[in-house]
Amino acid sequence: MMMQTVPAIADPATTARRRTDQEQRRLRKQRAAMLKRWSHKREGTPETHEAHSRRRAGAIARLHASGLLDDDEVAWSQEIAAAAERIMADAQVRTASLETRVDTSRHGDAFFEALGAVRLEMAYGRWRAQLAPKVAALALDVILHDVGLSRAAAAHGVHVRRARRLLVEALHMWARVHRDVRKEVSAADLVAAHAGLL
Repeated sequence: MMMQTVPAIADPATTARRRTDQEQRRLRKQRAAMLKRWSHKREGTPETHEAHSRRRAGAIARLHASGLLDDDEVAWSQEIAAAAERIMADAQVRTASLETRVDTSRHGDAFFEALGAVRLEMAYGRWRAQLAPKVAALALDVILHDVGLSRAAAAHGVHVRRARRLLVEALHMWARVHRDVRKEVSAADLVAAHAGLL
C-alpha cells in the first residue's frame, strides 16, 4: 500500500509575504523595462514619457497628423471650439454671494465686451445658422466632443469620406463667415452698441 503525503499547511503570514515579494518583483521588472524603453530620452522623466505614450491625441490632432487636415483647418477648428466653449460657459449656472460688499468699488455697473469676443460669437452664431443641422452636429462632435471621424460618421449615418468632406467644408465655411464678420463689425460699431446699452 502506498502512503500518501499530506502537504503541510502554509502559514498565512508566509503566504502573504510570498505574494508581496512576487508583486514587488513584478513591479521592479516593469520599472526596469520602462527605464530601458526611455533611456534614450534626455529631457523629462521616464514616467512622463510613459504616460504621454499612452495618451490618445484628440480627433482633430489625429486628422492633422494623418494629413487629412492642414494647419489652417486645425486653427479654424480651435477657433470654433473656443467660441462654442465661451458661449456655453456663459450659459452655465453660476453661484453668487448675496452678502453686501464692504468696499466701495463700482463692480458690475459698467458693461464692456471685447471686440474679438463679439466677432467670435457673431461668427459662431452665423456659422451654425448656415450649416445644415446634421452637418453642424457631425462637425461639433468631432471638434468639441473629440469623437473620432469614423465613429462620428457612423453615428450620423454617413460614409467616412463624406464625413471628412463635410467637416472640411464646415471648417472652410467658418473661415468665410469669420472673415465677413471681421469686415462687418468694427470697433466703432461696438462702441456705439455699448453706448446704446448704458
